Amino acid sequence: MEYNYEDYRSFLYIARLIDDLERKHRGYEEDLLRWSRRNGIRENLWGKEFKSRKSMRQVCERIYRKLKKMALQSERMPLGLVRQNIQYLGRLLSLSSQEQSMVEGSVLLRKNQYFHSFINECFNEESLCPGRLAAMAGIKTEDAEALLMEKSPLLQFGILEKWRSFCNEYTLSHRIWEFLKGKYVEEKELRNALLGEPVKGTLRAADFNYIKETDLAVKLVKNAKGITGLNILLYGEPGTGKTSFAQMLAASARRDLYPVGEEDSGERGRNYRLQALHRKLELLTREAKSVLLFDEAEDLFSSRMTVCDKVEISRLLENNRSPVIWTTNNIHHMDPAFVRRFTLAVYFEQPPVEVRRKIWRQNLKKYHLPCSVSQINALAKEFPVPPSMISGAARAASIVKGDLATVRQHLHVMGQAMHGGQKVSKDNAKKTHFNPLLVQTDMDLNALTQRLKGLEHRNFSLCLYGVSGTGKSAYARYLAEELGLQIIQQRASDLISPFVGATEQRIARAFAQAKEQQCVLVFDEADSFLQDRARASHSWEISAVNEMLTWMEEHTYPFICTTNLMDSLDPACLRRFSFKVRYDFLTAVQVERAFRYFFDMSISGQEALTLPRVTPGDFAVVKNKADILGVGRKREELLRLLQQEQSLKIKYTESRIGFCK
Repeated sequence: MEYNYEDYRSFLYIARLIDDLERKHRGYEEDLLRWSRRNGIRENLWGKEFKSRKSMRQVCERIYRKLKKMALQSERMPLGLVRQNIQYLGRLLSLSSQEQSMVEGSVLLRKNQYFHSFINECFNEESLCPGRLAAMAGIKTEDAEALLMEKSPLLQFGILEKWRSFCNEYTLSHRIWEFLKGKYVEEKELRNALLGEPVKGTLRAADFNYIKETDLAVKLVKNAKGITGLNILLYGEPGTGKTSFAQMLAASARRDLYPVGEEDSGERGRNYRLQALHRKLELLTREAKSVLLFDEAEDLFSSRMTVCDKVEISRLLENNRSPVIWTTNNIHHMDPAFVRRFTLAVYFEQPPVEVRRKIWRQNLKKYHLPCSVSQINALAKEFPVPPSMISGAARAASIVKGDLATVRQHLHVMGQAMHGGQKVSKDNAKKTHFNPLLVQTDMDLNALTQRLKGLEHRNFSLCLYGVSGTGKSAYARYLAEELGLQIIQQRASDLISPFVGATEQRIARAFAQAKEQQCVLVFDEADSFLQDRARASHSWEISAVNEMLTWMEEHTYPFICTTNLMDSLDPACLRRFSFKVRYDFLTAVQVERAFRYFFDMSISGQEALTLPRVTPGDFAVVKNKADILGVGRKREELLRLLQQEQSLKIKYTESRIGFCK
């Protein structure tokens, strides 16, 4: 029978295992004889019966000697493909000869029919325990166990992995199996098979000039030679260009950028990305012109898919000898002890409108979609979306040979998907417009607006409080228009997060964005995050208020809060508002004006007196309801609907609490 190189290497390991069985597990002879018959090692054994245990052992000894003799044949043959790859892997990852033997045995268990059938016949298993790995490597079991510790190269680099998490048996990892069985012509192919192909970027640093940390990040990567522990964290909303930024950093520094754990396929262990990171860091130890990209870093820092202790990650961030760029959409679960170890952390948000114009122009040109300057400006203002969605919309329109209408349709559909299937509401005419004649306040808003417009500096703040529907948010938008500034409007749901520390981060982010873009910042429902700290029941409620107060003290651009519950605000915040404007129900005269403004008809002063607790918001609701019901021209019906809105408001605002009457 003809045998190849790997067969002879298998016979070497089988002979070593038989020797170990002889010393530790007497009674294996029947299994060995059965395996020999089935695999033709001793052809004359078919149908033979042994009269004594002694004769059986004698035959087994002859089989053992024959296997050892055949194993010597491998030393006179050229190295097999797999063993060449194992030796290359050993050189790159500094594996000892014993570790290489353990790897080779694991490969042959998968690849060679003789070895695989021997393990199944004699051990009835598909994996290797430390004792068997030790026997194959010719070392003691305790030495093999030391080579299989969690921080050892075999496990840390993801070469071997546990067969099951709860057992002490090992198998070759799928990634290393794919590498070792490959055929490579030159060493560069071997290296690329382990590292993967570097990724290229198309953007330049100038394309990210709206991110103030761009220049610093580029300089850090350029000067990373010989520096340990250089890590850059890119975090923020999905699709805002974090990966493209990483590609730009590598290109600007003239370094090859290798992604971590993305080329792996097939079976994956729980720590496969952490193992890939350790492996590539080791492979790039002597590389001066490389950088790693760990995309979706939450896989490591906040995922149950990765099991490691805090110290291991901390040391990794402190001692990596090649720079690593990390990206994540969610920083809230990251331990502050990890965050502080990054050399630089860069926040990514939706780019401002002038940057979106440039991105629209580039993508529409790339996909040959004709568009005028005014149309580009309209798209940039209408869709505050990340670069990835702009590119996706232009690409989709190009594929179907569509136009700008196709682009808009795609953005609406994808926007709905990004909001969990909910349609994205657009600013439209349904919003109440500011009309100074329909606002009842304790301050002349026209005079206030003119004073604010004439200020040389705009570090003022307003607290607009009072009855719901009286036009507080409408005035905030009106004031921004009069000042010639864009507006950033945040609701409580935009700022409050269930994750500890996230609310403070969102508050800080909103103030920073308003300062950078020189916008009017508006917080609606301010009572939700400016509540009296004396009533707080959780520490995070206090810290959110503290964060807010700190930013209010330092902010140098217009800041406006609206609230219906002035009494619940923390007293310390009140002194930080330049102006506090109270909104109330419409007067009888204003009710008459509102009737003419909304319904284009008049009512008597006596009829107006029957509506002492209505607001412009009530008129807007009734107008919409009347249009639906077809009674928009019936004065009596309009009055009835307004009184109905008023009665509901009186019922709920004047109701008693608890058991009191």
